Amino acid sequence: MKTKYLQLLLLAEFIFPVLSVAQTTPYRSYFGKEFTHWYIYYSFFDMSYSSLLYVEKGDTIFNGISYKKLNNSHYLGIREESETGSLYLNIDGNFEIIISKMDLEIGDKYYFPPNRTDFNELYCHHCFKNIQMDENGYYTTVDSIYYKDDRKHIRLDAIYHAFMVDIPLIFIEGIGPNVSFDPFVFESMAVCVNCYENENGLWKTDIAGLSERDCLFTMDISKINLDFPLKLIQRNGEIELQPDAGSFNSGGVYMYSMQGQLLYAKPVQGDANIIIPTFGFSKGAYIVRVIDEKTQKSRSVKVNI
Repeated sequence: MKTKYLQLLLLAEFIFPVLSVAQTTPYRSYFGKEFTHWYIYYSFFDMSYSSLLYVEKGDTIFNGISYKKLNNSHYLGIREESETGSLYLNIDGNFEIIISKMDLEIGDKYYFPPNRTDFNELYCHHCFKNIQMDENGYYTTVDSIYYKDDRKHIRLDAIYHAFMVDIPLIFIEGIGPNVSFDPFVFESMAVCVNCYENENGLWKTDIAGLSERDCLFTMDISKINLDFPLKLIQRNGEIELQPDAGSFNSGGVYMYSMQGQLLYAKPVQGDANIIIPTFGFSKGAYIVRVIDEKTQKSRSVKVNI
């Protein structure tokens, strides 16, 4: 009897502090009041880079629902639901997907967006594995819930293979999915949220091999030849580049700070104008690089507003 009493006492000492934390911790928004930055790390074969995803000024409305704007053309809007701790992405103006949900309990199902069906595939390098299916779609279940660095973590059974390791999918309070947003929308190169930052501080991932990296890659700006001949039009909140379609094939555009930090990256076609949103950028000089399989062209630009 005494032994059973001691066991119950020890169990109570473990459970009540956890319940206390869960019941007294106020809701932590995914968005800062002054700024919100997700630092995204990408890797594909021998190419690696990092970019900054951030909330832009102003809101946008789709189907009567208000969203915050992001500096990424793949995502038309982002919003949260404080009652469930859900984070929504609008990807086409009509369709929104849930990419993080903080009210899940152990054993609950999280259903993946219906736009993704390439799960458990042998030759899909960066797809989710260990996924199940029922009449409602593809899902994974909650494996465990724990607190780390004063943030609630919901670990699911789904596995995302990237960076030579198997990464469990985790929804993190006030941050979102640890594997970033892209894997919920399309098959991408290996990707994860390396850092998150708002006016209250900086968070860094604990994924093996990435936690030691800087939030943004840097490059030696002194070695860049700033002789890129292009037409440049600056408008309120954006810069438009017009490369010569005859000499530029499909590739990417990259924008760096003068300290060499990559701030923006986007794939482009040679016959298309390139729009770089500059909301959230400070006034000053930046480096723009346009890279395809044959050339690397760069020039400096100045953001005035």
